[in-house]
Amino acid sequence: MNAKVVSKENNVVKFTFSVGAEKFEEGMKYAYEKNKKHISIPGFRKGKAPRKMIEATYGAAVFYDDAINFVLETEYPEAIKELELDVVSRPEIDVQSISKEEGVTFEIDVTVKPEVTLGQYKGLEVEKVDTSVAEETVASELKRVQEQNARLVDITDRAAMMGDTVNISYKGTIDGVAFEGGESDGFDLVLGSHSFIDTFEDQIVGHNIGDKFDVNVTFPEEYHAEDLKGKAAVFAVELKGISLKELPELNDEFAQDVSEFETLDEYKASIVARLTEAAEANAKQIKGDKLLEQVVNNAQMDVPECMYESKQDQLMREFEGNIQRQGISVDVYCQYLGTTAEALKDQFKEPAKNSVDARLVLEKVAEVEGLTTTTEEENEQISKIAESYGIEAEKMIEVCSDEDRKAIAKDLLVQKALKLIEDSAVEVEKKAE
Repeated sequence: MNAKVVSKENNVVKFTFSVGAEKFEEGMKYAYEKNKKHISIPGFRKGKAPRKMIEATYGAAVFYDDAINFVLETEYPEAIKELELDVVSRPEIDVQSISKEEGVTFEIDVTVKPEVTLGQYKGLEVEKVDTSVAEETVASELKRVQEQNARLVDITDRAAMMGDTVNISYKGTIDGVAFEGGESDGFDLVLGSHSFIDTFEDQIVGHNIGDKFDVNVTFPEEYHAEDLKGKAAVFAVELKGISLKELPELNDEFAQDVSEFETLDEYKASIVARLTEAAEANAKQIKGDKLLEQVVNNAQMDVPECMYESKQDQLMREFEGNIQRQGISVDVYCQYLGTTAEALKDQFKEPAKNSVDARLVLEKVAEVEGLTTTTEEENEQISKIAESYGIEAEKMIEVCSDEDRKAIAKDLLVQKALKLIEDSAVEVEKKAE
């Protein structure tokens, strides 16, 4: 292959490469086989006309587009590899010359990764993050477990109060007309949870089992259902039951019921240990983010906008996939929040920029420091990926392509670069506000 760089301006590279007649002929054969069934020639059944007859009738150029796509599929990546270009955009392709005798010559414009000039990245100062666990936090966790293990006690001798769980039937109307989603039979509602709109829950307080009464409310102006926004509604309610949540007592028996520990003190100690571990992991993340922000700010680079846009698109696709797995479409999600897909995508603009910038500087740190990965490290990472997909690790390692392994190695180098930055950092006390 004869590939050469014509020019490089900022991050845009123009290069040419040629494909010989032999390879181009492979493309022409492919194009003929692909298209012959669609081409009619007098005297031949459709799909049976020889290639020479088709070219004589319509010209060889009838096959050029598919032939070009055929050769580009294999030859373009080879040209990129030969020129050692790290391409981050779709190529803009111009065919300079084409013939069956000489082959085809391409001129291509691509955007490549920017050059990164690092500033200081070792010995950076970062504020200490408090990882102590407050007693209030432990108490809150105990209360949460109590709530999970609470039981409901039926109340029959008094009216409903805030904090009670009431069982109700209701039917809502607007101007006497029922509306979609405004009816239920036997719904459990915690009074004071603010699950229902306006003062719905407040108007149940004071009623007894068996009472039938109207609840008057107004839907908020920002309500997700367009036809209900700001509308006054009347709900015909019947109170069918009242129950009160009874929390278990905090003692050794409670600890034995909810954990593998014999005493409440042991259980509390395990909570402290778990919360401390989580706090330390969170502190590590915070410090890593702050250090990375400094490294990016200290570096110089002119990042192509297409890299940010590509990452933004990726983050949006990942978000769409996540909510779709929960059975929610993007359209429904946006309708519920009163937003648009475009506005939603805009929220990923800054995270995309931060992610791209961080990746670029970490790759540069790995390069400057001469960081490397071993086959064992790569296989360990492949095994973790296999485990997440429920695939046998040995099989995943066996079928992992060279390109996949290179991508995994790059990710490991980025992780190592971040660890190097973190290990060399100096922790300082948080400045007084």
